Amino acid sequence: MPSDAILENHAPLHLLLTVAIRSEIDVIASRLRARQITALCGFGNHEQTRIATAVSELARNACIHASRGSVRFFIGELDGRQAFVVAVDDEGRGSPEDAGRQGGDGRILAVRRLMDSCAIGIGAAGTQIVVAQAFPAQEMELDLGAIDMAMSQLAALPSAVALSDAHHQNNELSDALAALQAKQDELLAVTACLERTNEQVEALNVRLNEKASALVSADRRKDEFLSILSHELRGPLSAVAMAAQLLEKGRDYGVDQGSQGVKLGQLITRQSGHMSRLVEDLLDVSRVSRGLVSLSRTAIDMRDVVGAAVEQHAPAASAKGHAVVQHVPCTPCIVDGDRTRLIQIVANLLGNAIRYTSDGGRIDVSLHLDAHWLLVRVADNGIGIAPGAMAHLFDLYTQAERSSDARNSGLGLGLALVKSLVEAHGGSVEGRSAGAGLGSTFDVRLKLFASG
Repeated sequence: MPSDAILENHAPLHLLLTVAIRSEIDVIASRLRARQITALCGFGNHEQTRIATAVSELARNACIHASRGSVRFFIGELDGRQAFVVAVDDEGRGSPEDAGRQGGDGRILAVRRLMDSCAIGIGAAGTQIVVAQAFPAQEMELDLGAIDMAMSQLAALPSAVALSDAHHQNNELSDALAALQAKQDELLAVTACLERTNEQVEALNVRLNEKASALVSADRRKDEFLSILSHELRGPLSAVAMAAQLLEKGRDYGVDQGSQGVKLGQLITRQSGHMSRLVEDLLDVSRVSRGLVSLSRTAIDMRDVVGAAVEQHAPAASAKGHAVVQHVPCTPCIVDGDRTRLIQIVANLLGNAIRYTSDGGRIDVSLHLDAHWLLVRVADNGIGIAPGAMAHLFDLYTQAERSSDARNSGLGLGLALVKSLVEAHGGSVEGRSAGAGLGSTFDVRLKLFASG
């Protein structure tokens, strides 16, 4: 038996129980006794597990390094406090004190982390390892007599209890492993489900990409068709317009001005002019959609542009009895742009105002200089725009509201062209209305020309 010199550091000592170590069964028994005694001494479940683990590791260490040994449980002191003290003795060649640090045996290092105190003594008779754990804080010290009585009952229990505890632990481990296996099976099922869903999403993405490609192709073919159609219509329309002009000028050939032929010529002239404008709009839509709009930029006075647009629509405004009022400053309003396209912008806005304003309405076309920008405003007191239509006002083939008069219908191209042409000039366009029947206002902002 090794010397108790280290053990005396925890005096006064009160022996509770001794367990002889001969086999793995005794190691299990020492663990069980450690848990039972610490429970009697008031340690919590976590501390009971830590101390029982430390004891079983030291007992197993004694089995490995010697053929026999013992585990003694005491109540002693640690730094002036009551403590649970365990001495593990072996009668073999012993375990070097630094075995754990040198990698030969990690059990001692593990025990040092689990217990408040750990000391090792090596002698010719064997090795003694003493560990201690201070009692939990309590108002008064333990009643040693009561503990002795409880310990006598523990000592009377047969050693087979250790086997029962081992079986119980094995059953708990088996249940835990079964639960883990069930969770793993559940995770595998979820993973398989996610993989199937991912495959479905990938297949859906492929179909969506195919649909998108088909739509892009169809849109491109539509633009090409519109371009070809517009070009093909130009020739017949020119011939129709020329024939209508001849009919209209029938008086030059001795035909009465009020004859049916002259009236038909005037009608055909009006309708062919309308169709010509639609064809030109279709051509512009095709160019814009394919990015083929080119601008011949130069310094342009927007006052001239407004005047040209008003003059262009003067017959239509006069026919409906509209008052078209121009508000332009005395100073030049120079922008860098394409004169033809700028006239088209203002003319389209003015044409819409004329078309969607009841007879005898008022339309104001004004220019406002604002620092580095020029504001072109076209305002009317016409049918207005419903709030729900504002979001799509500048989309192709969109009309805010169709007039009951077939002469005022269109393809919904004008505002889309205005937006594209304004943005091509580096500007912006905005439409607003207080609601149906309350008129509309359109503002175009263009950057002023910076000379030099």
